[in-house]
This record gives sequence, structure tokens and C-alpha cells, in this order.
Amino acid sequence: NAIKKADLKFYLDTAKQSATLIQSNLSRAANLVQGFKEVAVDQSNDEIRSFNLKEYLNEIIASLHPKIKQSRCQIELTCADNINITSYPGAIAQVITNLVVNTITHAFENITEGSIFITVEQRETHIFLHFKDNGCGIPIENIAKLFEPFFTTKRGQGGSGLGTHLIYNIVTSSLNGKINVESEPGKGLRYDISLPIEAL
Repeated sequence: NAIKKADLKFYLDTAKQSATLIQSNLSRAANLVQGFKEVAVDQSNDEIRSFNLKEYLNEIIASLHPKIKQSRCQIELTCADNINITSYPGAIAQVITNLVVNTITHAFENITEGSIFITVEQRETHIFLHFKDNGCGIPIENIAKLFEPFFTTKRGQGGSGLGTHLIYNIVTSSLNGKINVESEPGKGLRYDISLPIEAL
């Protein structure tokens, strides 16, 4: 009989807020795990399906969060909510994953605040994905070699030279798209990728 009405009300309000916060975080965790599972399954097969592109790109980025956090870089995604495509999600996941990992590995030496900008737009029967960083860029003479197998500037430091070659093959073969790259020293690097909304 010693507790005051105001103290009981404060306790109940706090307990309610805590329960709501726990529920919200559990839902977020469940959604993340589901997203990780979908990305993992997609990367292990080559089935075609219809999906919302923005939601799927966010799932891929979320699955890369530990590596992104470790590198202290930021990823900014700009994509309309209503872009739905019929394609190979596993192939798209491999392209985005390789682009991000390759950028983290090569672009941000001596740069404390690295940023990656992914912009997607739809034009009639195709989507155009622009992947840009604010990193160190590459010399013009290396652009022509970028998609060649085993070309790397990190030989002996874990670079295999197969990341961009794999990206090129997936985009042009599996996804029936096109990819172009632009860069110059000190001004970052930009990939422009076009893909059909409905894969063949």
C-alpha cells in the first residue's frame, strides 16, 4: 500500500514503451533475417522471378552491413518504390555485392568518409542503374583493362582481378544488359548499367 498512483502509472507507461520497442526491434530483426535468407537463396540458384527492385536492393545492402560498417563508408540508394522487374535476383545480388566489395577494397584509400551512391531509374522497357563512389578513381589508361580477367591494382594484397570481370559477364550474359565505366584520378568511379525490365 506504499506505492503512489503516479509511480504505478509511470511504471506501466515505461513497461509499455519497453515492450513496444522490443516488439519493433524483433520485427526488424526478423525482416533482416528473412532478407538475408532470400539473398542467400537467390545467389545459389539462377531462377527468374518478379520482384520489387528497391526492396531487393535494400536487402542486399543490409546483408553487406558488417563489411560496410567496418569500412566506415556510407551507401545512399535512390530508387522509386514502384519499379518491379522480372529478372534473375541472384545475378543482380552478385553484381551489387561485387560492386560494393570492390569499391570498399579499392576506392577509399586515404579517404576517411567514403560514400557510394546507387541511383536507379526506369525508362520504358529498361532500368538504368548508376553506381558511383567518391573515391580515388583510376587512371584513364586502366579503364580499358578494368573488365579484363586478373587485372588488379591489389596484386599481393588479396586482389584477384576477377571481381569486375565477373560483374561484366553477369551483366552482359546472364542479365542481357550493358555496362559502362567512367573514372579519372581523384574523382571517383562510376558504373552505368542498363538492364531489361523483363529478362529473356
